[in-house]
Amino acid sequence: MSKEYKMYQHKDLDFGFVVLCHNHDTSLVNLTARTIRRNYGDDVPIVCVADSSVNADDMRELKEICPSFKGKDSWSSLINVGMKKAKAEWNFMIVAGCIVRRNLDTRFGFFLESEKDVMFPIAEGKTDFVDGTINGLFINKNFYKEVGDMATDNPLDICKLMWALSAVEKGGKFKAVIGTRII
Repeated sequence: MSKEYKMYQHKDLDFGFVVLCHNHDTSLVNLTARTIRRNYGDDVPIVCVADSSVNADDMRELKEICPSFKGKDSWSSLINVGMKKAKAEWNFMIVAGCIVRRNLDTRFGFFLESEKDVMFPIAEGKTDFVDGTINGLFINKNFYKEVGDMATDNPLDICKLMWALSAVEKGGKFKAVIGTRII
């Protein structure tokens, strides 16, 4: 049974961050991790997922910043690994190199009704999940596990579409949130 939340009220969420590092540039991961720690404190869990081309030296550097793991070559594979390795119940997907704003948990949490809510920021006028950004995607770990992994062998928008169809069949509700863009 999924958790229910009262919409339009503050919620104390167990949340964390998954940093998606498609080019295994450790300086970008470091920048993002620093902004997360500055704005959310050292206790908020962060994990990083790098693509399969990451070498041993870069992986060692990434692990000094936060727990780090290796995915495959697609964005969806990085999300899949990140959601499996995430430490928190709710997780933000953040592209390495981005500066993470304060209070994202409060802004997204305000609109949460259930652990089956899948939330994402409105960016560049995109208000639908398939065409929208993955940067700032906010997903419940248990619901992601229930729906299953995203496909990895198609373009990202097709992988997101197939995952969204499965999520809707399991009661998922997709919500675009204004004022939460990640820079």
